[in-house]
Amino acid sequence: MFWSRKPKITKPQALAAKPLQLAKCTVTEAPDGGAQLKVPIQPSRIAGRLFRVPEGTTKTFELEAIGYSVWKQCDGKTSVQQIIRRLSKQYNISLREMEVSTVAFLQTLVRKGLIGMAMPDASPDKE
Repeated sequence: MFWSRKPKITKPQALAAKPLQLAKCTVTEAPDGGAQLKVPIQPSRIAGRLFRVPEGTTKTFELEAIGYSVWKQCDGKTSVQQIIRRLSKQYNISLREMEVSTVAFLQTLVRKGLIGMAMPDASPDKE
């Protein structure tokens, strides 16, 4: 049995990564600064054969104000470190606290398939 091994990513590489929104969703902003993300459900090939998903079915994600602020900055240009610094300054929270919570939130968004991470080029032979 083969085990796929994920490459080791250093902390500086992780903080230099640039999150990018993957899901095409409808955003409804809430009065409290948060938002609802409605993502169309597309069943996998196997699930599509077993289950019939009605046309227009969506999954809704509720984001509070800080989470929505993170979501808006997932543009593929802004690094994780930049997001952390902006939020730390905006909400007057220590960098360490903001780093822990932001990284955990971004990992959740990755697991849910809402964002991907563009990793910096780690090769030293870049010309």
